[in-house]
Parts: sequence; C-alpha cells; structure tokens
Amino acid sequence: MKHINLLLLISLILVACSGKHNSADNDGEVVTMRHARLVKVMKYADKARIDILNPWDTTKYLRSICVDIPVQRAAIYTATHASLVAELGVADRIGGVFDSKYITNPNIKNALATKTIRDLGASNVVNIEGVMDLNPDLFMPSPYENQAGYGRLEQLGIPIMECADYMEVSPLARAEWIRVYGILFGVEERADSLFNVVEKRYNDLKSLAGKARNKPRLLTERPVSGTWHVPCGGSTTGILYRDAGADYIFSDIEGSGARALSIEKVLDKAIDADLWLVKSFGVLTQQQLTADYPLLQHIPARLLVCNTEEVAFFEETPFHPEYLLENLIALFHPELDIKPQHVYFK
Repeated sequence: MKHINLLLLISLILVACSGKHNSADNDGEVVTMRHARLVKVMKYADKARIDILNPWDTTKYLRSICVDIPVQRAAIYTATHASLVAELGVADRIGGVFDSKYITNPNIKNALATKTIRDLGASNVVNIEGVMDLNPDLFMPSPYENQAGYGRLEQLGIPIMECADYMEVSPLARAEWIRVYGILFGVEERADSLFNVVEKRYNDLKSLAGKARNKPRLLTERPVSGTWHVPCGGSTTGILYRDAGADYIFSDIEGSGARALSIEKVLDKAIDADLWLVKSFGVLTQQQLTADYPLLQHIPARLLVCNTEEVAFFEETPFHPEYLLENLIALFHPELDIKPQHVYFK
C-alpha cells in the first residue's frame, strides 16, 4: 500500500510540474548527475521536480517535490546551505535562517544584524509564526534517519526540499548538489561552472595524494556524553580521508553516515593512531579532552583541532571538499610540500 501511495504521489507531482506547459515542455529536461546518486532532477520552463532517495533505504523516496523556479525566498536550516546560496550570488533570496549562531559568513551575519535576513530561531523548535510571517517559497532542512516529519510546517503547503546531500556516496557526489541548488535559485550556469572547478581540483589533489609513501593511522572525532560518533568508511568524510592518503582506523565500518561507538571500542583501535582530528566550537586542548575523559590519555596520536567558531569549516567544506582535501594532504604528507590556501585543522 505504501508503494502504491508513493507512486500516486509522484504521479500527482508529475502532473503539477508539467500541466501548465505546452507540448514541447511537457517532458521537461532530465538533469544528468555525474556523481550524485540520491537526487533526481527534472527541469521545466518555470518549475523543477526534485526526487530525493531515502539515504537509509534507497529502494524508497524520501520526498518528491515540485518547486516554482527560480526560488525567490527560502527558509534555510543550515549555515552550510545558506553560505552556498550566498556563494552562488543570490544571498538576497535567503529569506530566513535557523541556528544563526553557527553562521560565520560575514555577509549573512551583516544581513541578520540589519534584519534583511530573518533569524528564525532554533531548527529543533521551529517558530511557526515567524515562518508564516516570512512566507517562504521553499524550506531547506537537513533530514535525519527515522524523522517523523516537520510537524506544522507540513501543513503550510510550502515545498520542503530535504537537503540529504550530506548522506551522498562520495565528497564529489555531495558537492554536485551545487548544481541542484543552482537550478532551484535560477543560477544553473554559475553553479555548473563552480562544480566543474571543484571536481577538477579535487581529482588533481587525489592523484597527488596517491603518490605519498606512507599512510598515517588516523583517529577522528571525540566522545560526547560518553558516546563516540565516528564517520563510516563509506561516508563522504570516510572517503575523503582515504582520498587524502590516510589509513582511517574505522574505514571497515560500512555505511554512508556515522556510527555510535563506546569509548572503549574506539580506544581498542586508537592505541596505535598517528594523528587525531577533532572539531570543536571554541578552543580545545588535549588537557581539556583528557580532563573530561581520563582514558583518552592513552591515545598517543598528535592532536589536530579545527575550531569551528573561528573557521568556516561547516560552511565551506561540504561543497568545497577540495579545500579540506588540500589541508589534510598537507598534514598527512608533508613530503609532498603542499601549501594549503584553506587551513581548518591546526
């Protein structure tokens, strides 16, 4: 029954997306993706149909939507996507953002200060009245597994574009969603050009890393509330570590997301790690880490920290994986003598 309902939903979306066009436009244009596997796009003269596969069960669709393009006013949930829209030259289409405290982009911060862009509060407690007052053309949340929908937002009749790019099959697959967002905001050529630059630089750096003599044993992340979430080997992050020429200690964990492990489970494999990458919102020292979790004193790895309060890690690297790849190669393989333009881990 669920399968039949899904087919019915997609059929209705097809009709809605094509019904107002002449016969030449009815079939639309299929946008061919080179890397991305979770999104399918059909573009019409003034609409786009976006089909998003469920990352946790790719036999099903997460959501299929029909959107009027170009989008004029979007409600964006993450600093990552707000920064990309700004980079594409259409920051004026950002109507409002959630979780604004995590935004470091100066232009967006200035627009928030002058109320050109609205602060919609926390993403986990949506200000429905504020959203209704904004009346956006599109919602852009990031989904998570077993999510029970978006509550009252679902009743407003506004398309919800679930930004599942972070669950893609590779760093370039995630970055290729640049092209999807370019279509939505009417800057397709600019987005295609940007992605071509990202793709070439990433592949060039990957080839360079392949020439490295050694692969350092790599540990990442840190425990939070007693649990250590590590990227799976098949995640965009896990693949990026591989492409940077690291021996990532959890590369054998299957999947494209993250896995929750006990501290003891991580320590079993971390005891011979060479490097340890940690992200922190604010300054973090090895002494602070071990004060909270004394067992971490036994990890011999050199600690490298990314202070996300100071650097735009989450805003830049998802759609510019070449920036992070360059930084990591420089750290993992100093003999290659790379001088990264963007430095995240220090």
